[in-house]
Amino acid sequence: MDVYFLFPSKHPFMFKPKYGGGSGIYLYQLTTGLADRGLSVHVIANLATKSHPKVKLHHVNFNGNILSRNLNYLIKLIKIVKDDSIVIIFDQAFGGYMPLLLRKIRKIKLLFHTTNHYPWLDNKEEINPRLYWPVLRSVVRNVEKIVAGNLLLQDKIIERGGANKDNFVIIPQASNIYVKEGSSDINIRKKYNIGEDTKIILYVGRIVPHKGVMDIVKTASKVVGKEGNVKFFLVGPRNPRFSVNGKDEPTEFYYEVVKTINERKLNKYVFLTGVVSRDEIYSFYKEADVFLFPSYKEGFGTAVLEAMSLSKPIIVYDHPPLNYSITKECGILVPTGDIDKLAESVIYLLNNPQKSLELGRKAYDRFNKEYSISAVLDKWITLFYKLNN
Repeated sequence: MDVYFLFPSKHPFMFKPKYGGGSGIYLYQLTTGLADRGLSVHVIANLATKSHPKVKLHHVNFNGNILSRNLNYLIKLIKIVKDDSIVIIFDQAFGGYMPLLLRKIRKIKLLFHTTNHYPWLDNKEEINPRLYWPVLRSVVRNVEKIVAGNLLLQDKIIERGGANKDNFVIIPQASNIYVKEGSSDINIRKKYNIGEDTKIILYVGRIVPHKGVMDIVKTASKVVGKEGNVKFFLVGPRNPRFSVNGKDEPTEFYYEVVKTINERKLNKYVFLTGVVSRDEIYSFYKEADVFLFPSYKEGFGTAVLEAMSLSKPIIVYDHPPLNYSITKECGILVPTGDIDKLAESVIYLLNNPQKSLELGRKAYDRFNKEYSISAVLDKWITLFYKLNN
């Protein structure tokens, strides 16, 4: 069975990203996992990576004006995609009408897949209304199946895209990111001068407003007054984009966060690392005592899965989709925007190590059952065989 994942974008994509975000890493884990299960798997993208031993990589230049890049993309699709294949438009990188045109030329099963909040959960009703939304609505209305990461996304795609509810399949995002393939651990306590007795409160993600970054700074103000031997680390890009090469440019919001940290005299307690490698993120997760993720808007919340996979006690806001992954049995759910409750929860976990261990174990059990790459691959393969029968 040939399976093609379409991930065209203007920005070069590194297969197995060293610095990338959730979508790119999920694509890597999903495609290599399917290849391990015996499928012939292809990725068509603006690739910075030339080849891979398990997955067939096909580079497409997605720069230039809209007509030339789409024509180039369609020609590439016609050349590469075989009849009787399954083609998956992956996580908003849909490439306009070209996959729909391909279906008129090739005998394929076309799927649309997303675990991304953009654009379904954005507050603005119109994003490039003359082009983007009409195309996207045509895509979700004209595919065999829509694979949504959760019910929140399903409902929003129905509401904003006009898709048929009967065409949906719910398959959660997988995470198997931090299974190490070598001994490349980074000693973050040494690198960042963190004492062995110092408790680490961790956030992983972009430094953008909707992730609740300011709420973390405000929470730190309340926590350090009662728990002095703590450090808050916010690990991730200082802007909305993920980096291919490990570099990132700070934005105005980043400087607002730094200003707030300075005004509240939290310089010794709150640190923003900027972009770091996946190995370093892994080391932060291992050392963290509490994972704090007060995001206001997520399509799925990959960072939460990562923390679950390493048995960490987790605090999130109590709204979808975060409360789909983290239930009251395996984490702490806080009313959205309640800084006092965030601080109380952090202090509670720091002072109740047995409860932290219990929540971490239950989080891992839930992760292993629902969100491990093995569990998610089973769902994808079941879907593929249903489509072919």
